[in-house]
Amino acid sequence: MPKFNFLKAASPLALAAAVAVTGAYVPAPAQADEIRFSWWGGQLRNQKTDEILQLFESENEGVSVIREQSDWLPHWDKLKIQAAAGNQPCTIQMQTRWLSTYADPSILLPLDDLVESGELDVSGIAPATINSSRGDDGNLYMIPTGVFYFALMYNKSMLEEAGVDAPADDWTWSDFSAWLKELGDKLPDDVNVTHNMGGEPDAFVTWVQSHGHKMFDQGEITFPEEVTASWFAYWEDLREAGLTDSPEEMIADDGSLIEESNIANGRTFMTNRPPNRFASHQRVLTAVRPGEELAIHPYPRNDDGTTGMDLGANGIAIGATCPEDKIDTAAAWINFFTQDPRAAAIYESDNGVVTVAALQEDQLSNPDTSMGQKEFIRLYQRVVDGAKPINYPPQGYGAVDEALQRAYESVAFGQLSPEQAATQFHLDMEELLD
Repeated sequence: MPKFNFLKAASPLALAAAVAVTGAYVPAPAQADEIRFSWWGGQLRNQKTDEILQLFESENEGVSVIREQSDWLPHWDKLKIQAAAGNQPCTIQMQTRWLSTYADPSILLPLDDLVESGELDVSGIAPATINSSRGDDGNLYMIPTGVFYFALMYNKSMLEEAGVDAPADDWTWSDFSAWLKELGDKLPDDVNVTHNMGGEPDAFVTWVQSHGHKMFDQGEITFPEEVTASWFAYWEDLREAGLTDSPEEMIADDGSLIEESNIANGRTFMTNRPPNRFASHQRVLTAVRPGEELAIHPYPRNDDGTTGMDLGANGIAIGATCPEDKIDTAAAWINFFTQDPRAAAIYESDNGVVTVAALQEDQLSNPDTSMGQKEFIRLYQRVVDGAKPINYPPQGYGAVDEALQRAYESVAFGQLSPEQAATQFHLDMEELLD
């Protein structure tokens, strides 16, 4: 039985009254080449997105894009409601850490056929980045437009003063530990050698994957407790050697603003951070300790050379309910945002490193691109070929974050052994993912 549409049945006067009282949005009749685009972002990102949309519309006569902008959490809340009602926009900003919630052919359109036909252009995008945008069923559900990741951030000036060489890209976890221990006697007494990363999910997943395991398979944890216990023991060894911040400092620094963080204020030599915040950390450090410089570096590999680097991506998906006669317009908009040099120049990798290799080079060669942004792009280029993107299950990233912090804090405060905490972590994950 078809659903009753009260908006269609109501009189124009009744509709006007409803809008006046409730503020409800009553869409105008759809045009042949009209699509909707929903995204999240603040004022600056909204301005950039609108500027790109205006350029796209000006070059595609008769095409118009209805803007549906929201803040981060309202974007996902709104999409859940739209998907339940079968009213998804034709084009939807998506992210890999949320993708599994929507990676369903009834919610998002699988895109492999459009890529194979050439209607969607993915030329210049690295295979690892493309594969980050697949669901558990193997289908491609979004075109990645910007890559985000975590890496190590350290005080380059302190390293030079200590007379210790920077590590190579192919360093191992054993090299990392030995390097920190070498630095321990050569840094100022009031500087922590490293932030304790025992409870940091982005460092942990690199450990797991570099030890030859997947984080998840079909929504289930696939790595053994022994790997988790070895991670806790690794950081306990460094903490007991006096090379990390205290458990109390660790907790305070985990949630600190950039302006208050230990790395930006010269109180810690090394930590893990998203490199897109490199320039912001450097500005604070320059103000507090003029002349000192930061640098970023990849996470270590396993001793056998296996890498575990995770990459996430923001991108654009096509709603499964997008009318067939609008798919070509939706694909054209995605291609324009992803591949057009003018669009990339306007957006400036605002939401992750631009995914197309030629556009990365454009930004690297542009004298107006900030130093921090260039470092963000260069490090991505160094790690992307060996990257192993994770397909998080619904709420998976948040579950890892919550369970890992709770488990490692119990170790750092002497309440549980690494083995006991690993058991607790896996039990918590099963409950959180249930």
